Amino acid sequence: MNELVVDVNPGDVVYVTGESGSGKSTLLRELADMIDTSGEFGRVLRDWELKIDPEGVVVESVGRSTEEALETLSYAGLNEAFILTRRFHELSDGQKYRFKLAKLIDSGADVWVLDEFCSLLDRVTAKVVAYCMQKAARRFGKTLLVATAHDDLLYDLNPNTHIVKRLGPDAVVNTYTPKPRECSLLRDAVIREAGRETYKQLAHFHYRGGLPNTTQKVYAAYIHGELAGVIAYTTPHFNLAARNKALPWLKKMNNRERLEFINRNITRITRVIIAPKFRGIGLGVKLVRETMPLTGKRYVETLAVMARYNPFFEKAGMRRVEYQADPDYEKALRRLEALGFNIELLGSKRHYQSVIEKLTHNQLIEVRKIILTQFYSPKFRSNVQLIEKVKELDKEALAKALTNRRLKPVYLIWENPLKP
Repeated sequence: MNELVVDVNPGDVVYVTGESGSGKSTLLRELADMIDTSGEFGRVLRDWELKIDPEGVVVESVGRSTEEALETLSYAGLNEAFILTRRFHELSDGQKYRFKLAKLIDSGADVWVLDEFCSLLDRVTAKVVAYCMQKAARRFGKTLLVATAHDDLLYDLNPNTHIVKRLGPDAVVNTYTPKPRECSLLRDAVIREAGRETYKQLAHFHYRGGLPNTTQKVYAAYIHGELAGVIAYTTPHFNLAARNKALPWLKKMNNRERLEFINRNITRITRVIIAPKFRGIGLGVKLVRETMPLTGKRYVETLAVMARYNPFFEKAGMRRVEYQADPDYEKALRRLEALGFNIELLGSKRHYQSVIEKLTHNQLIEVRKIILTQFYSPKFRSNVQLIEKVKELDKEALAKALTNRRLKPVYLIWENPLKP
């Protein structure tokens, strides 16, 4: 093994494969040690050196900001709203593995070393993780070294170097000049129209759950016969400031003309759900891009909070339209963020309770003021008992009250070039 010559440069992806007992793990560790002592690559972190707090909340355990946490978790396929507030010990085995990858990405190390890479994952999930990890490594300029007995990840890992370790001292080194490409699984994705029953199979992965009664169409994506994602279109709102900014000539119509035009020409994306194992490979972009023309409408629009952090609608061809927000409410959100709240988790009582427990008395008073001035809507006033508990600084009431409002959603619109 000492006679093996492998040329590794900073930023390379190295894939070591070989059957059990061939010495691939030993080779991986020797490569990592040589890189570590060379002084050219920066800090090396091996996955077995990671320290994980079993009680750590997922979204609070990575990143220095909300956006950074979501980006990091997205690369590991863990950006579903229902996972963000869970603790590590509450995750499934597959989710725990992905979280470890997120911690590796978040570590600041320059070289990521992973032995038994994706060995415990089913092979479809393994391809997803391999694709996401190489994408993250190249996005952040990191060197990635992995070893596994599985040789089915070559396409999605897209390595610079593939070392096939044989039994005994022999090994074969293959070098490539990798170019960006989509995940292999997207080539096998089939999109077709579906119904509410299909949607329900993934509904629990969306924080709002069920479909509106005004839903017009549902489409589903299947990969190798498995339901991988759904998208739902519904009747648009009658009057939107952002739409009026995007289509200013609508304001010149009277209400009847405008209503007729909207019903005939516009539909709204109300849900996009990707099954957890298929997160991070661009399936959301594919679902949006390929189903918008199928609606038969001239315009497709959406209002989405997560679009503040994940630009997949824009990647699918939609145009973002800025519109005036409530400045006082936005200021209040910034203050909540400064106090330690992850503002994209508005709606998660559990997250708010965990933060509130750490606040001082004066900070609790500040949170109470924000609630009474910015979260005290007419709908909320009917709950007099809760408001009284908020005034008394009851921590559970404060957490519940903070779920009363949501972030301002992003407005995006797409115009069908084939529709006059």
